[in-house]
Amino acid sequence: MDDQPQLGKVVNLRRNPAYKPDLASLAREQVVAGRRKLGLTQREFAELLSPLLGWSPTPEIVDGWETTAVPPGDVILAIGMATNNAEQNVLTVALTSDARRVVDILGGVVGDLNRVLGAPDVIRAYETRGMITRAQWNGIIEDCSTHIWLYGMAELGYALDDAVPELLRKAAVNGCDIRVLLLDPDYTGTPDIDVDEGNPPGTLSPRIRAARTRFGQMMAQCDDRMHIRVYNAPPTVSIVRGDDRMLVTPYLRFFIGGNSPTFELEDIPDGKMFDRYCRHFETVWQIAKEWTP
Repeated sequence: MDDQPQLGKVVNLRRNPAYKPDLASLAREQVVAGRRKLGLTQREFAELLSPLLGWSPTPEIVDGWETTAVPPGDVILAIGMATNNAEQNVLTVALTSDARRVVDILGGVVGDLNRVLGAPDVIRAYETRGMITRAQWNGIIEDCSTHIWLYGMAELGYALDDAVPELLRKAAVNGCDIRVLLLDPDYTGTPDIDVDEGNPPGTLSPRIRAARTRFGQMMAQCDDRMHIRVYNAPPTVSIVRGDDRMLVTPYLRFFIGGNSPTFELEDIPDGKMFDRYCRHFETVWQIAKEWTP
């Protein structure tokens, strides 16, 4: 009887080096467990994950994550956030029913799991965007020589910061490509965004116009290295890029920007999320309209 598996027993992977977990199955079970915990259909679950991922999965994609495909690392992280138990979902996974036990994944094993699941370029996660200091925001774009991207709805924090004009001027002198991508203040969905964020009617559009004007003034100090465009579509994410670093904030409905989670990414050879958000930005930039003061 001592050799029989014990229900509910917790074992440490680091003390059982011979054990080889089926990580693909574990990841799929994370998707199933998260959706069932929320009591959602696959279509509803896909809609819930969309603002966190920065793209819109279909119900068929969700079904694939649950049955045959290996869910990417950002999907696992998003599910953890959606179920309000991100740390537990990332650190602890349930084995298949045949194994009849839960594996405690601690310490260095967590890093190994994240690399397997495909998110090694996520170097830091913040519970809310408001936890990031102004110095950190400006540090992302300081001393850049290749890329500065400011993409969101208004990016008013950068627009009103007195240190930013000089940071951008120096970047332009270094030959940096500076791109500012803002929501069109005439976008028909801005009243709905004000309602979702609990703002008085007519709050967002004037903020965007004020930010756009400030950025327009900065353009004069950056020669032809700085460009501003506006996009007319539902906003899904804020991206701040400085060369090989990036801060990404998925927009969550019914949350103000400062209460939304934010991820710090770094461009590394094995990373996929950094590249994915770069491709998203480039796509929106191509369909956006050029704006000049």
